[in-house]
Parts: sequence; C-alpha cells; structure tokens
Amino acid sequence: MNKFFKRWVFEILEEMDEVFTVHEIVSSIVEKKGTSMYIGNAQEVASLLSSLPKLVERLGDGEYRRINI
Repeated sequence: MNKFFKRWVFEILEEMDEVFTVHEIVSSIVEKKGTSMYIGNAQEVASLLSSLPKLVERLGDGEYRRINI
C-alpha cells in the first residue's frame, strides 16, 4: 500500500459515521480523487483496517464500524 492511498483511507474514515464496508471506502476515494494509479483495492483497505483495532471494529462479513474515542 502506498502512502497516498493510506492517507486517503484515513481521510474517508473520518467521514464515516455508521457501519461501512471496504467497498464503500474505495468508491468514496474514487469519487473524491477520480481514477488514479495510486488507488488500491478493497483487500488493501481490509488489511489496513485489520491493523487498526483501536480505530475501527470489525462487525461481520466485510462490515466495519469506526470507534469514537
């Protein structure tokens, strides 16, 4: 995962309020940034989210929720 995509994922996570999927994150990035060679796929987002247990919580099949601190 490159640093641009990682930063964009964190920006989109700040906007997410309720339950969301990794596909929603990727589509939100595409809506904001357009198509770019730096945009990754849903697997990269899921891998990043799984490494952030204090920021997001996995609810089920590809569903996540942001933890409000």
